[in-house]
Amino acid sequence: LLVAWGDGVTRMIEDGFFRSGRNLGQLWAGRIGEEFTPAVDRRELRFVYDDLLAARRHARLAVLIGGETRRYVTAAYRQRGLNLELRGTEPQSIALRGVRIASGRLIHPVDLDHRRRVLVLGHVARQRLLGAQGGVGSWVRIEGTPFQVVGILERVGTQLSSDGDPIDEQVWTPLTTAMALWPHPTTDDWIVNTILYRMKDRSLYEPTRDELRAILAERLGVSPTDDEAIHGWSAIEMLATLPLDRQKAMMLVLSAATLVIGGVGTLNMMIDAVQERRSEIGVRLAIGARRRDIVAQFFLETLCVVALGGLLGVALGIGACLLLASFETPDLIPVPILSGGIVAIALSVMAAVGVVAGVVPAWRAAAVDPALTLREE
Repeated sequence: LLVAWGDGVTRMIEDGFFRSGRNLGQLWAGRIGEEFTPAVDRRELRFVYDDLLAARRHARLAVLIGGETRRYVTAAYRQRGLNLELRGTEPQSIALRGVRIASGRLIHPVDLDHRRRVLVLGHVARQRLLGAQGGVGSWVRIEGTPFQVVGILERVGTQLSSDGDPIDEQVWTPLTTAMALWPHPTTDDWIVNTILYRMKDRSLYEPTRDELRAILAERLGVSPTDDEAIHGWSAIEMLATLPLDRQKAMMLVLSAATLVIGGVGTLNMMIDAVQERRSEIGVRLAIGARRRDIVAQFFLETLCVVALGGLLGVALGIGACLLLASFETPDLIPVPILSGGIVAIALSVMAAVGVVAGVVPAWRAAAVDPALTLREE
């Protein structure tokens, strides 16, 4: 139960960070760093749509690359108006986020090609904006422009990492629609706020990030080592700073220690049993029992005691894990994760404890002098 609970804590933390996208990295354009240019020349940098397309063409390590825009808008439905975060997105970005659809559909490539005015609402955004009456097919006004709701996202839950409002509170529209309707005030180029990417494996996070930064830095005319010009973040960086492996090891040591303590109790009990049964042992030795028979008897008795208590403990532990896993718990409440490996470890430690706890009383029983015990009797 302790080890399964430790695995549940690890899973809970990882899921909390990865609800915005598993193995996801993000890059933003900033300003040229002070060490690369005088302060007066630190111009603001921006990613344009062509930069996103170039990253897709030339990147080799990233599995998938997508782009997003973001802005806060006034959304109105019937007599209800709210300020919501509107994200311009595309199928690649949605795949990177890994969010499933609850009803309707997601944004399709044809929506981008025709710059359709369609919306996909997060779980909470739908409740706040549409209420109980609205749903797929409803028309919403975004900054006075009518949009049709074509999809509702499934609930994502509490996110431990976010670059804005939680996904449940966001509203999504095609990337090209957002760029065309709300252009940047100082340029005619289509501006992409964030470039998202997924690496093949967590261990490839830094090489994948550096490759993309080099591609984008060349297009922006800045140094690829300028962290201020192109900066980013990933939940993988945060998870790497958390002592999750040490926490799992600590839970394993703690659980093994409880079994060892139980073994010490069994050892003391069997040593007392040897002391109380000295006369029985003496009689057996006097009528021809070999010392190895006495050793085998008490060793097997100890193993039976350990096996009975251990198997009962395993059954209780498995039952507790299954019972806790059956409850509907909030997002940030860990649930034990049961696996065959955990049970195997518990049984192995229990067997080792049983052997050690059985050796000492067995040898003490074999060392009994039958003449002394019979004389005492």
